[in-house]
Amino acid sequence: MSEMKAGGELKRRVACAADQPWLRQLFAQLRGLQPELLAVCPQLLEQQWQLQRQVFANHYPDARTEVVLLDAEPVGALTWHEGAQAIRLLDIGLQERYRGQGLGERLLKALIDQADLQGKALELAVMRHNPALRLYQRLGFRAQASAEDEVQLQMRREPQPVV
Repeated sequence: MSEMKAGGELKRRVACAADQPWLRQLFAQLRGLQPELLAVCPQLLEQQWQLQRQVFANHYPDARTEVVLLDAEPVGALTWHEGAQAIRLLDIGLQERYRGQGLGERLLKALIDQADLQGKALELAVMRHNPALRLYQRLGFRAQASAEDEVQLQMRREPQPVV
């Protein structure tokens, strides 16, 4: 993938029912579920997919899932929830071939701008071993107090004044 492609027009649109098969495949890829395993045990993907949807529905009933488009081609997905005091990033992911090109940073900066304009914090959870942790820290997210042995970090970026 060329740098020119990564610099293309990046848009988001609300996911619709027609996007569900594509979103399931992205979900599988992001979780390392190999096609060979899914061929033998297709219910594995469905169970994990439904579990995530149920958790989001229980804790964030108004969460919004968006398809990320690069030059009108679906390349990723973003799920977030807007609360009274903060925007919570629930899930973000790009197809493997689009990672490492700055697209995730561009998506995060757009959410940061949105949160800053509204005077809201931006929150997320990230696995301690996730390479994206460095990006989150660079963009101003700070780890919240948690037990040292937790696998996941809760992170928060306070709103910045818009100039």
